Order: sequence, then structure tokens, then C-alpha cells
Amino acid sequence: MLNFILQRLLALVPLLFIVSLLVFSLVLIIPGDPAYMLAGEDATPEEIAAIRTDMGLDDPALVQYARWTAGVLRGDLGTSLFSDQPVLEVLLERLPVTISLAAAAIVFSLLISIPAGVIAGTRPGSVADRVVTLGASTGLAIPNFWLGLMLILIFAIWNGWLPATGYVPLSESPAAWLRHILLPAFTLGLSAAAILTRQLRGAMIDVMNQDYIRTARAKGLAWRFVVLKHGLKNAAIPMVTILGLQANYLLGGTVIVEQIFGMPGLGQLAVASVFTRDLPMIQGVVVMAVFVAVFVNLLVDISYGWFNPKVRPQ
Repeated sequence: MLNFILQRLLALVPLLFIVSLLVFSLVLIIPGDPAYMLAGEDATPEEIAAIRTDMGLDDPALVQYARWTAGVLRGDLGTSLFSDQPVLEVLLERLPVTISLAAAAIVFSLLISIPAGVIAGTRPGSVADRVVTLGASTGLAIPNFWLGLMLILIFAIWNGWLPATGYVPLSESPAAWLRHILLPAFTLGLSAAAILTRQLRGAMIDVMNQDYIRTARAKGLAWRFVVLKHGLKNAAIPMVTILGLQANYLLGGTVIVEQIFGMPGLGQLAVASVFTRDLPMIQGVVVMAVFVAVFVNLLVDISYGWFNPKVRPQ
């Protein structure tokens, strides 16, 4: 298992190199001069030129890339052009909000998809299967932004049961955190729950028709034991891969959801940075998002190797 983990870590090196090139290229691709934005509209050409020299923008692109990469490796992502704060400091303030939202959405999707997928997969063609299939199709068809607005309208504006916007850290008040996270997590996790439900349903139908399931039932084992011990355990293997893909999708989906619910996370920060053309902050958000996505994919690979020993190197 250790060799398997080391192989996955080594495979990340070329990926991170390519991603670093793409992230750095944002400075070269996005229109606008960072020195001009930092100097202000009333700055003279000489002042702008001096700022460009101080920022190293006149250096060759390769030199700028090497300097930027060295800074990233040291944990120095630069300083925000808009707030004059260290980029890493701002990111670490916003990251818990996004991670909290994505994790809550994943938990919600699993709480829905596992029982729904098992029920539908063990009773194909039944009324329960049709209801689950219809619900999954509906969940996939509903846009996140529309669902979020409807939830705010129903649960916050009309009835006042839950807050419409804002965020409270879990460490500050678990009850308040739960109240603020319910609507965004449901909005973000519904489509993931639908995808995981369909995946698990298909896998359960396939697994329950295998010979070892028939053998287990012929031995007189309880139906619930056969489903949970033999059926769900084997059907969950391909679900791990789908869950990893959905985790990355959920991280991207926080951009819209955080805007709708006014949550101060990385998604909201990314949108604000684009509008203010805060290039160091945009680069920092992308670097942080890539780091989280790579870490999630590594966990998925390790989990897949743990569930399915066949993929481990011999």
C-alpha cells in the first residue's frame, strides 16, 4: 500500500508543474496592467514604470515564473492589489467557509444517495425504484442558482425558519453554523446526490445478480446482511471514484452558491477578485483550489486502492 501511495505522489509532480504554468499565465493573459491598477488613474507614466520595475513585470516571463514559483513553495503568494493584505492570509481566512460548505454538501449527498441507491438497486422495476429514479432525474435537472433562490424564498423570506445569507463558524456556535449551512449545502449537494444515487443503483443491480450473492442467499444469510455486507461493499467501489469527481465539482460549485447565500468563502473571493482585477488574489485562489482538488484526488486514489486491492502495484 505504501508503494501505491508513493506512485500516486510521484504522478502529481508533472501535473503540478503544468498547473503552475497555467496559473502563472493568468498574469500574461488577463487584460490590464497590474502596475497601473496599483498606481491609480492619476499616476504618471514614470510612476507606473517605477512600480512595474519594483514588481518585476519588466523581467522576462521565465524569470517571473521562477520567482513566482519560488514564492509559492515558500508560502508567499504575494500581496492583494485591492486590500494590501497577504494573499495567503486572506485565503486561509476564507478556506474554512468553502471547505465547510463542500463537506456539508458531500455529507448530505451521501445521506440521500446511499439509502436511495440501495433501495432502488435491490428492487429494480418496483414503485420505489421508479420514485427514486424520477427524483434523481429531477435533481439533475434543477439548476443550482434557481434552487438556491427558491429555498431562500420559501425558508427564509416567507417563513423565516432559516437565515438567507451569512455564515457562522462551527467553532463559534454549532447550532448557528447548522442553521446557516443547511440551505447552501442542500443547494450544492442535490445534483451530487442525484448522480451518486444513479451510480449506486446501477452498481447494486449488477452486484446483486452476481453468483456470490446467490451463494450467500442459498446459505440462508439474512437479506439485510447480504445487501449491506456483500452488496453495498462491492457496489461502493466505483462510487468512490464518482464521489471524488463530485467533490471537485462541488468545490467549483461553491462560486455560485456562495454568491447567492452571501458566504465569505473562496468562491465569493474569486468573483470579487475578478471584478477588481486583483491578479495576485486570482492566482492565489486558483492555486488553493488546485491544491485542494489534488489532495481530494489523492485521497480518492488511496481509498480506491484500499477498497480494491487489485489496483495496487504488486
